Amino acid sequence: MTITSKFKKDISTLRSAVGGDFYLDVKNPKLYKKIRKFYQNNGVAFSGDPLDDYDILIDCIAEDLETSEVVQ
Repeated sequence: MTITSKFKKDISTLRSAVGGDFYLDVKNPKLYKKIRKFYQNNGVAFSGDPLDDYDILIDCIAEDLETSEVVQ
């Protein structure tokens, strides 16, 4: 399952967070936790440092959104 299929209704929010319009963990902490868990379950290793983990998560989201846009 891809992030675009699992979080279909949140794609615009994710794009805005990737674009730096806001911090996802501040604006929508529930969504942040769900997405973090999604990536953890798919093998992404987080460091434990909140700032580094946020950057890792945003990078993963950006890569997945870019990949899905090319495919569609």
